[in-house]
Amino acid sequence: METLTPWLTPALIVALAAWLRSDISAVNRRIDHLNGEINKRFDQVSREFGDLRERMARLEGALEGFLAGRRDRDAA
Repeated sequence: METLTPWLTPALIVALAAWLRSDISAVNRRIDHLNGEINKRFDQVSREFGDLRERMARLEGALEGFLAGRRDRDAA
């Protein structure tokens, strides 16, 4: 046992470092996955904003046409 005692602390430190390294790799993979999911959601929100801008422009055009027609009718 006396021959193992000097090696016990370094062995535990090496094992702990290896375990922490593998755990950090798992955390990095999770973060990468979450980052991909967040990017997908931002892309989806961006597309939806584009669709809303297009719908708003169509609505503005229709409203302009309606108001122009009303002005012409009121002027006559």
